[in-house]
Amino acid sequence: MNEPTFLAAKVLLLEHDPAHYASLLECCESLGLITVPRAAADALEALSQHKDLGGVLLAEDLPCDHPDSLRLAIALHRQRPELPIFLRRTSTRVLNEDEARAVTHPWPSGDVATLRDHINHSLFGMRYPTPLVDGVIELSCNAIRSMFPNAEVVAEPPYVVHDRIIYGQVSTLIALESTWCRGYMMLQTEEGALRQGMAQGMGFEGVGGDLGFRELNNLLGETTNLVWGAFKNRYIPPEAFANQQTQVPIVINHEQKYISFGSQDPQLCIRYLLTDPRRPRQPPVTIVQRFIFNLLFVPEAFIEFSASAGSASTGELEFF
Repeated sequence: MNEPTFLAAKVLLLEHDPAHYASLLECCESLGLITVPRAAADALEALSQHKDLGGVLLAEDLPCDHPDSLRLAIALHRQRPELPIFLRRTSTRVLNEDEARAVTHPWPSGDVATLRDHINHSLFGMRYPTPLVDGVIELSCNAIRSMFPNAEVVAEPPYVVHDRIIYGQVSTLIALESTWCRGYMMLQTEEGALRQGMAQGMGFEGVGGDLGFRELNNLLGETTNLVWGAFKNRYIPPEAFANQQTQVPIVINHEQKYISFGSQDPQLCIRYLLTDPRRPRQPPVTIVQRFIFNLLFVPEAFIEFSASAGSASTGELEFF
């Protein structure tokens, strides 16, 4: 990872051995991974609590109700099949078909180099140029401030996720298309928090918290439109369109709050926190932004376009 100031991904850490635990923490820190340590009994609940995970680090000999943790691995995979599971092997037995399907990245106990290779292969799946990430944050903050003029808007460090779980109850989706990308941008937020923020006066003068769900939908939709317009003006030349016109089905399961774009690539994710300077103790309104370049993403072409447009920097930022 070239830019250590950016957080890369969040992983569920299921490890009990003190020596290996310390080694894994050091490895994760060096790679920019945020760890969420849990015991076996809390593993499935942790998946419900954290909707933005990049993967799972699991010890085969983790104390469980069974001789090893492979049944837990299958249960984790069944609940969130998009998350890669990195299994620290402590035995030499051959995994059966279900176990092998759940554990995508087994690695020998103590061989951290192999784990690093697995992480680089799986979580370093896409490379997002630094100018693109910086520009997206800048134009998104400006668009959000335009819609919420009385709010203080702060962007958290960007990261990527393998999760396909929707945050909150209100989501928008808009297509992005250029010579270097084809995909979608999503904005997601909690309806109650957004209504409360409007009641606090984060929006325009005279717009309060008595908004119905349709008005709140329109509010987030207009914010999405502003971000899209700024993205289009900066990164999509008027005459340029992608040559690749492949389409894939988008699958949405409202009951499970799940959305899939037909791609296993990690998605760029940025969280924006909106606070009221006059009410510092009020919890912030969180808007989660995701970029899903599931149809086409050529960072090298973006670098060329950015350079021709007069971009100051062409460095690359590797995300997990």
